[in-house]
Amino acid sequence: MQGINYTVGSIQRLLLRTAVPMLLASLVNVITQLANVFFMGHTSQSVLYVLSLYIPVSFVMIAIIEAMQLSVQVAVARSRAGGSRVFTQLFVHMMGSAALLAILTGGIVMLLTPALTWFYAVPADIAPMFTLYVGGMMIAGVPAVLAAVSGAALRGLGRAQAASWNSVGMAVLNISLVYVFVSMFGLDLKGIVYANMISSTLSLLISLIILFVRKEFLMEHFAFAKKHFVALRHVGIPVFISYCMIFLSTFFFNKIVSHFGEGTVAGFGVGYRIQTMAILPGIVIGSAIGIMINHNLQSPHRPRAYASYRQGLLQSFALYAIIAIVIWVWREPLTAFLIEDAASRAEAARYLSVVALSYIGMGPMMTTLLTMEQSGRGYQALFLNAVYFLLIILLGWGMTRLFNQVIYFYGVIAGMNVIGISFFLPFMRRLRRDYVEPSAYESGITEEESTLTNQGYSTQI
Repeated sequence: MQGINYTVGSIQRLLLRTAVPMLLASLVNVITQLANVFFMGHTSQSVLYVLSLYIPVSFVMIAIIEAMQLSVQVAVARSRAGGSRVFTQLFVHMMGSAALLAILTGGIVMLLTPALTWFYAVPADIAPMFTLYVGGMMIAGVPAVLAAVSGAALRGLGRAQAASWNSVGMAVLNISLVYVFVSMFGLDLKGIVYANMISSTLSLLISLIILFVRKEFLMEHFAFAKKHFVALRHVGIPVFISYCMIFLSTFFFNKIVSHFGEGTVAGFGVGYRIQTMAILPGIVIGSAIGIMINHNLQSPHRPRAYASYRQGLLQSFALYAIIAIVIWVWREPLTAFLIEDAASRAEAARYLSVVALSYIGMGPMMTTLLTMEQSGRGYQALFLNAVYFLLIILLGWGMTRLFNQVIYFYGVIAGMNVIGISFFLPFMRRLRRDYVEPSAYESGITEEESTLTNQGYSTQI
């Protein structure tokens, strides 16, 4: 197997070489999502309302995507020395698991859609539109999950650029298809479903072709092996639960905001979607750090694992200082460009006026959480996520009901983003103790490596 060698050379250059292509793909994804909001924001408030209600539901499929792709990325990076045969067996196991999870989860969500309609008190004339959109996106989510897994396999092999260019091309195609289906054919929400289905399927096919052409994937007899699922236990399950918590939290976020009317829900949905897209660079940087750490677990290279997090966190802070200021300064032109309805536009701008500057803390917080999830500390990240969202729900619900103003809920979100900075230093000290201090690595194996080895999955495969 060939690709980037993460055990030698400048750490900063390697992080940039890995993160920049991934960030490019992430930024293209941001543009894709903004394009979707733009096309929907110039149709009707009802369409924008459905799009906002769907935000919590979307995190159910995102939970599978993130859990599977992070598990695959870590597992492939740690088993890279085993060659194409080991990779092929691992890849087949992960793709099968991803397909099964996506189909089962999508089916459950579709069955529960009437309950969601009742919980949000969706008007009778809008309910069919909401039901059809949720069902369509769950179906389109199946190839999206498989495409994400195949792209993660490429990144784990050190082929981040190939995976990123694939994502860029598919994002451009997605935007073009949404324009054609929505603006030209007038399909509204159906246009997004069709565009996602087509672009995800093509992305999956391209990733598979790259794996075959590069001879990473071999055609051989499949043999079930339990050891290939260990990464799901130590990485995937905590990540999946974390995103399920995001689903639950945004589920209640919408319930808190729905008290103030459809226009507020629509505006908040656009503002929160912008925030969701804004965290993608932080996730990308954390993912790049995770790749660096998992390629430097052997004793001679372990200090590079700690240095990777330290330098990556500095890059995240610098980037989010720019992102936060730009969104805060340009919040009104941005929302005016995306949304035609005046009330929804004003609410989205008000949300960003309160929350945007707190992204300086939120971005590095996401970088740290992703690093924790990919370095054997997924359950610690899960606990921090749970505390973060629980406090927002409880304080936000209490403040809005006490003062009957939604802006207090926005203030709670901003405050929690700032408070999230507090756990950077403890985590950095933990990494230094694990990877730098001689007592932590003189035996050449850490606690999380020992756990994986005991489960039949050695980091030295």
